[in-house]
Amino acid sequence: MKITDQNTKKLFSQAYILGGSPCSGKSTIAERLSNTFKIPYYKVDDHERDHSKRSDPNRHPIMHNYQKMSWNEIWMRSVSFQVKEEFEYYRERFEMVVQDLGKYDPNKPILLEGAAYLPELLEENHANSKRVIFLVPTKEFQLQHYSQRPWIKHILQECEDQEKAFENWMMRDHLFGKEILQQAKQRNYKTIVVDGKRDLDEEFENIKAYFGLT
Repeated sequence: MKITDQNTKKLFSQAYILGGSPCSGKSTIAERLSNTFKIPYYKVDDHERDHSKRSDPNRHPIMHNYQKMSWNEIWMRSVSFQVKEEFEYYRERFEMVVQDLGKYDPNKPILLEGAAYLPELLEENHANSKRVIFLVPTKEFQLQHYSQRPWIKHILQECEDQEKAFENWMMRDHLFGKEILQQAKQRNYKTIVVDGKRDLDEEFENIKAYFGLT
């Protein structure tokens, strides 16, 4: 989706953007950047429920249908289909992200974070490549840290085969991340593969330096 509003175009051109796949430390680093440098922070995940309510069955068929599905229905489908669907989901949702960003002052920097910022969408809307980073965890790092999240078990309890559901979920996110890395590199966006060899403090300093924040 290309942005037509000039103010939003301006906002995207000077925004600091952390994209990528889940479990890569995006949110933790974004919160720290926002607090340290007093930059407004728009976290896509915080608006998921609102975006779902605003979805229209004709304009956003995947988002609309997703609301009606159980966790068992979601995770027990083929992984390849889930990956394709995830990209389409974020393409549909980007319209609502853009609408939300219209509330911010386009003359001031903003920090944007979330998996919804696909490389293709940022390129279409002229995001500044020097202010865009994609973080993607290795499969091993993702599995290790996802397993530690307590809310995971509540989701899996709704699935007929919890082990298979978790396996599909992790593979979906892994393949999504691989595609994100490929898309980002093709467009000359900076990428970081998170494998745990650097701690969050090191990653924060690395990203801060790339963004030129002092």
